[in-house]
Amino acid sequence: MIEVEAVGKRFGSTQALADFDLVVEEGKVLGLLGPNGAGKTTLVRILATLLRPDSGRATVAGCDVVADAARLRSLIGLTGQFAAVDELLTGRENLELVGLFYQLSKAERRRRAQDVLERFALTDAAEKLVKTYSGGMRRRLDVGASLIGRPRVLFLDEPTTGLDPRTRNGVWSFVEDLVADGTTVLLTTQYMEEAEHLAHRIVVMDAGAVVAQGTAGELKDRLGGDVLEARMSSTRDLERAAALIAELGQSVPRIDPDQRSVSMPTKGATRVLIAAGERLQAEGIALEDLGIRHPSLDDVFLSLTGDSAHAQGNGARTDRGAPDPSKVGPGQRPTSKQTAAHVPRPTAAGARDTGGVAKRNLLRILRNPRLLVISAIQPAMLLVLFRYVLGGAIHIPGGSYVDYIVPAVFIEAVMIGGMATAIGLADDLGSGIIDRFRSLPMARSAVLAGRTLADLARGVFALALMVGLGLLVGFSFHAGIGAILAGLALVIFFGYCFSWIYATIGLLTKDPETAQVAGILPFFILVFASSAIVPVATMPSWLQPFARHQPVSITINAVRALLQGEPTHDWVWQSLAWSTGILVVFFTIAVRLYRNVTA
Repeated sequence: MIEVEAVGKRFGSTQALADFDLVVEEGKVLGLLGPNGAGKTTLVRILATLLRPDSGRATVAGCDVVADAARLRSLIGLTGQFAAVDELLTGRENLELVGLFYQLSKAERRRRAQDVLERFALTDAAEKLVKTYSGGMRRRLDVGASLIGRPRVLFLDEPTTGLDPRTRNGVWSFVEDLVADGTTVLLTTQYMEEAEHLAHRIVVMDAGAVVAQGTAGELKDRLGGDVLEARMSSTRDLERAAALIAELGQSVPRIDPDQRSVSMPTKGATRVLIAAGERLQAEGIALEDLGIRHPSLDDVFLSLTGDSAHAQGNGARTDRGAPDPSKVGPGQRPTSKQTAAHVPRPTAAGARDTGGVAKRNLLRILRNPRLLVISAIQPAMLLVLFRYVLGGAIHIPGGSYVDYIVPAVFIEAVMIGGMATAIGLADDLGSGIIDRFRSLPMARSAVLAGRTLADLARGVFALALMVGLGLLVGFSFHAGIGAILAGLALVIFFGYCFSWIYATIGLLTKDPETAQVAGILPFFILVFASSAIVPVATMPSWLQPFARHQPVSITINAVRALLQGEPTHDWVWQSLAWSTGILVVFFTIAVRLYRNVTA
């Protein structure tokens, strides 16, 4: 069901995977063990189509993870290391949203959502916002969301981390039920007990490579004997006890300060046990316990990865480079990157995906009214500042300053609203929701298009408030209804196009706070070096060429002319050209970043 052949992946100088091979049989659980940085999550992300391998080839359910990625996403489910659920949606809404992206009918996604809620004991909380859920409830909902599409292959990346024992046992029981129904599971975990309980086979990896594989029993047999374990009365004696015990075997003893213990694989258990007791007693080391036990999976894991886990730190292998994917010799298989093919999405399905994302983000806005208030307060403060503080000091030939500044505040309002696009995308990246979306069989541009459409709606709301506030402070329309509507439509169109700049910023920064700071820069530069506050003719001569021809100035001039019934010259067409150019350029950049993002 899963085949990985010589897959390599490098991040800069870090070799995350090196000629990695793996086979998982259908209807089985394969446990993937390894220290932090061993490459487990990188492998899962490649198999779930979230990352492209640099070299090698991987297939899941017969689909190449690159060439057949679009088709593969309808056959898999992914649960990442963190619960990727939207806390401002209800449990049921989270599940039905995933069903929408699997192209299920409304009735079918409701039925499957109800099945998941019942199976994971979440029925009583189905209509509650997820932000009220406990950590265990969120995790159960997250696992349940990965099952809405009835996947043939399920990727579980440390699914029980942070769960209490009862919830963990519930997840284990559920995985066993899935496998009994024929689902194939790839499980990464750092819990040895979990791997031993669930996995039919276990692969131990370190530094991006396989170091051992087999059943739990086969791996334990590798130690070739039992384990001597001594527990001290004081941690001060651990190093000295380890040195004494080391002389009795051929392995390096393992020290566990938390348990105040020293353990070592050994042969000749009775002889070694007696000798260890005599040595420790002769040195005056007080013991709480001394005994021989059968090896555990922990012992195997630490014997295989203990030294390298400390030496490598990040699990990187730096002694060998990734094979060059551009060089394929005779008889070799091409890499996944070379066999990539574009799989188009039907337009209707893409529109439905975009609508689903837009609805999700609109619900988030409505359920967090503070965002609406903030998006309105900022432009309102600018309007009051410009009208009553600066207005008396600035003279506009042949007109009033309030009629001059209010159209500019309309533009500023939709630009400020667009900053939410950057912040929201960065937040979704950090919470893992983007990873979930990217692993689903949905249009690749839908997440971005839906986000910008929802934030445009917030911009329209802010614009409506600014129109009302502008009339209150003395602004007047001096044009016909057609010109007024055209002017407001130009504001909205410019705001939507500009939001794609913010989408790009959010995908580049990947952090909400950084995205907010970075989003201020284009706003500050383009607004304050424009005709928004003062006529361009009053600016320094070196600044005037930029201020006169940049998109914000041109759009503000066009909106002013339309709302005041004045000649528009060529400003409307120039504004439309600027807005369309911004949309085309930054839509392309943002979609490319979204496809390749590795947050």
